[in-house]
Amino acid sequence: MISFGKRVELFTDGYLIDKKDGLSFRYEKPEKLGMVIPFDQPWEGEGSLGLSCIDDGGKVMLYYRGFPGQGKTDYDDMQTSCLAVSCDGVHFERAKVGMIDYDGIKENNIVRMDINCHNFAPFLDTNPDCRPDERFKAIGGLQVTGGLRAWSSPDGMHWTLMADDPVITDGIFDSMNMAFYDTNAGVYRAYFRTWSGDGYSGWRCISSAESKDFIHWGPTIPNEYPGIGICEHLYTNAARPIPGAGHMLISMPMRFMETRKALGDYPSSGVSDMVLMTSRDGHVWDRPIKDGFIRGGLYSHEWTQRCFIAVGGIVERDDRFIFYTEQNYMWDDDGIFAYAVPRFRFMSLYADGRGGRMTTKELTFESDDIHINFSTSAYGYVKVKIVGDDGEEIYASDELFGNDISRRMHADGLAGKTGRMEIELCEADLYAIGSDMSAK
Repeated sequence: MISFGKRVELFTDGYLIDKKDGLSFRYEKPEKLGMVIPFDQPWEGEGSLGLSCIDDGGKVMLYYRGFPGQGKTDYDDMQTSCLAVSCDGVHFERAKVGMIDYDGIKENNIVRMDINCHNFAPFLDTNPDCRPDERFKAIGGLQVTGGLRAWSSPDGMHWTLMADDPVITDGIFDSMNMAFYDTNAGVYRAYFRTWSGDGYSGWRCISSAESKDFIHWGPTIPNEYPGIGICEHLYTNAARPIPGAGHMLISMPMRFMETRKALGDYPSSGVSDMVLMTSRDGHVWDRPIKDGFIRGGLYSHEWTQRCFIAVGGIVERDDRFIFYTEQNYMWDDDGIFAYAVPRFRFMSLYADGRGGRMTTKELTFESDDIHINFSTSAYGYVKVKIVGDDGEEIYASDELFGNDISRRMHADGLAGKTGRMEIELCEADLYAIGSDMSAK
C-alpha cells in the first residue's frame, strides 16, 4: 500500500506501476542554454572541471576546479576551487574573493588552493541540527592524500578542515565525488569513484557511504542497477536529491567509452555522453532508459574523451530545472554549460497514437486533489480514473489535453480512501503525478 497525493512522484522508475501496456519511458530533451563560465583565466585552464552548485536563498553558487596546466598534473598543489555566482542561474559572474595569491594574481575568485581542490565539492547542509558556522560543507581528496577529507564553512568562502584525517578511505576518489544531507533519510550521503575489480581494473563505477555526523562514515556500498548491472564505465555521478521531490535522488553520470576515438589527430582516446538514473533508497538505482540523456552533437569538441561532466546540483527558476555540465574538456573553449527542463520533466511515460494505459499499485489517497505534469499533441489526451477496492469508480476525468506543469484534478472525499488509478494516454507524455508541482 503506497501513501499517495502529498508528494511528487516522477515517472523515472516503476514505483507506482502495477501493469502497463503500450507505454514506454522516454527522455525529455534538455534545452541547451549556452556556456555560463568559460575557463579562460590564468588560474583556470583546459583541464578545469565543473563540480557542484548551491542555491542559497536565491543566489546560485557554482564551484569548479581551476587546473594549473602548463605541464602540471592532477596532483599539483596549484589546483584551485573557484566560485561563480548568479541570481537567475544562467548569467554568472566570478565572485570577487581576493583571498589567495595565484602566481602573483590576487584579484580572482579562488576560495581554496591545494591538491584536494582536484574534486572539492561544496553543498548546503540542510540538516536541521547543523551549526550556523558549518552550514556549508564539502568533501575532497585523492588516494595520494589518504582519501576524502571533510571541510565546513559559514559562508561558502572561508573553509575549515573538520578532522585531521580523511573521513572516507575505501575508494578510488580520482574524479568528482559528491556529498549532501538526505533530509528524507536523515543521513549524510557521499558518492564516489570505485572500480568493479581490484585497483584500477574492471569498470569505473559509483559507490556510496552514509554518516550521521559527516565525520564517521559507514562501509562503502556499490550502486546496484537491477536489470543492467555494471557493464559500462560510469565516470562521475553528480548525485543529489530532486528539488521538490527530495525522497528521490537523481544522478547524471558521464558514460565513458575509453577505447573509441572520433578524431584521428586528437592525442587521447575516449568519447562520452551523459546518462540519467534515480534512486529511492540511495543504493538501488533505476535506469529504465539505457540510452544517453545528453549526446554529443555536430561540434567535434564534444567527441573527445571527457565531455558532458554533470555538475552536482539542480537550480529551480520559475517552472524549470536548470543543471550544468562541463564540455569541450582539454580544448581552448572548455567551460561550463547550462541546460534546462520544465519542472520534474526528466523522463516520461509515453504513448503514441495507438494509445496505451497503466494501472497503479494500490494507493491510499492523502488528498482530495491530484496534480499531473503532462503534455499532449493537439490530437492526444490523458484520461484518469480512480477505482476503489470494491471496484466502484470513485473519479473519472475528461480527456485532458495541452501542456501543463501541474493540472489539478479534484474528487470530494477522496482523501482516506484506497484504490488504484487507471491512466490512459494517447500521443501524450506523463512526467509526474501527486502534489502541486507549480513553482512556489
